[in-house]
Amino acid sequence: MFNVDNIIVPTDFSDFSDLALKRALDLAEACGAKIYLTHVVADAPDIFALDRFDKEGQKKIMKDLEKQCKDSFEEQMSKFAQAQQIKIETKVLRGIPSREILRIQKKINADMVVIATHGQSAFEEFLFGNTASKIIRYSKCSVLVVRKPKYS
Repeated sequence: MFNVDNIIVPTDFSDFSDLALKRALDLAEACGAKIYLTHVVADAPDIFALDRFDKEGQKKIMKDLEKQCKDSFEEQMSKFAQAQQIKIETKVLRGIPSREILRIQKKINADMVVIATHGQSAFEEFLFGNTASKIIRYSKCSVLVVRKPKYS
């Protein structure tokens, strides 16, 4: 029997991510699984990174981003009544989205990743590549890819 105990749901807080979260909530409800709702703050290229120049400024920026993400997590979960009955842990990570999602997958021994096919912008997809395709290619667990309904 295929047991699902831990589900990772990467989010960029878009409508597409809402669709993935809804599918994950349905699955978690049926299996009694825990959801790890995860947002990855993409690192800037080295030329723009402040790490080597302003450590305190970088910490403040991350703290502000984490607070904004916390508010966005709460807003996203409030869209679904099911979210009240299911264990959901939120995580804000920093790095390359696909790498960080794969890293957390290994760390929590995830049984499934539920991911949307499209993120916030075509520009981000051009810069960082398609995160969903990298997750599908390198994942050590099952991946459920959620597409936007054709007629919505």
